[in-house]
Amino acid sequence: MPDPTESKPVLQVDCPCCGTNLVIDTARGVVLESSPPVHPRKEVSLSDARQVLEEESSRLHERYRQIVETEKGRGATMEKKFKDFLEKAKDEPAHKPVRDIDLD
Repeated sequence: MPDPTESKPVLQVDCPCCGTNLVIDTARGVVLESSPPVHPRKEVSLSDARQVLEEESSRLHERYRQIVETEKGRGATMEKKFKDFLEKAKDEPAHKPVRDIDLD
């Protein structure tokens, strides 16, 4: 039975913390190569944190406002459709439902 590590002895992964590209020998469990990240992480200072939080807060408030406006319009549309269907139902006679016994 072949060993699964023999079919792919080298594994390439990106570090989730810093983005460094690592080449790992799976048989020995050692890092063969490491290269700097393709897209380095942007450094953020604590002085910028307030601005980032304000931007995120304004984005969330704007999105909430959009959702509320959409739901208001949707409610009016649904109310109009309901009234239209109610008027049609008043004009049409009620149909007798088909039962399984009636199909024999």
